[in-house]
Amino acid sequence: MMTITSKVRVRELYERMGLSYLELYLVESVTGYLTLIEGVKLRDVRVIDIGCGLGIGAGLLSGITKQYACIDIACGLLRYPASLPNVDVVCSDGAMLPIRSSSFNTSILLNTVNADLDGSDLIREARRVSSLVLARSPRSIDNELIATLLRGG
Repeated sequence: MMTITSKVRVRELYERMGLSYLELYLVESVTGYLTLIEGVKLRDVRVIDIGCGLGIGAGLLSGITKQYACIDIACGLLRYPASLPNVDVVCSDGAMLPIRSSSFNTSILLNTVNADLDGSDLIREARRVSSLVLARSPRSIDNELIATLLRGG
């Protein structure tokens, strides 16, 4: 279970990384989003990107969606996706979303779910706010949790 202290540390880490995140993970992130959405209809649907970071998904996908909402615990990172057209940003913990149930068609969680921390809570919230959850992690243990929770109904 993730504590408030560990969430603060995560937020501070990503706030410090800022744009240097792109130097480390841009290609991996673009490939991850494109792979995750392969075969999924996103045109004219409402998408919520939980743990969006610098908004790479928003940059790739917001032009085809009806609405694209970026959610991240690191508020400073949201200034980048906030500058994109058709993108809403909310600084929030993805495990406790301030969003009405069934508000979105699709939730995206790319490299956000961590089975050792609050991965179950993130998936639960994504399922609460949308009818389709697309999630993937670089770690096998996280992907096993994702598959189990999404298969479970």
